[in-house]
Amino acid sequence: MQAAPQSSDNGDDEEAIFADINITPLTDIFLVLLIIFMVVSSSMVEAEKASSQSKGLQSERALQVQTPQGTGDSPLVPKDVVISILPDGTLFVDSDEVTMDSLAEKLGSIKAGGNITRVVIRGDEAATYDLIMKVIARCRTAGLTDIALASRAAR
Repeated sequence: MQAAPQSSDNGDDEEAIFADINITPLTDIFLVLLIIFMVVSSSMVEAEKASSQSKGLQSERALQVQTPQGTGDSPLVPKDVVISILPDGTLFVDSDEVTMDSLAEKLGSIKAGGNITRVVIRGDEAATYDLIMKVIARCRTAGLTDIALASRAAR
């Protein structure tokens, strides 16, 4: 409830100013901007997923893999085989989901196809060390000995 304007000593009641700020339009603008931001950011993530799948790769953000920070200087090349390990232990060879039991078989068939430069293991920082060591052992069992561990650039 708003108080009536106070009369001044000189009797100018007509010139009294109400200092109201209507924040409803400002709130509407902020809500519209928030909705636009949410839609654009989710569409960007979906576009990145679609782009990486069309290239036959899975990006870190598409697979929800948060690699640990490190100092690597070797970029991925198309002949690299990328094994992604998610925090829950799910394994992906390039874009195909595999189990631990079928990993050596999958890597053996890839090696038989030829043209493999190296195996890059992109393990989430929450993945267990034991799981990463088992993946490395399966790579060696399949005859792949050039193995690299992926990391994020330190900020």
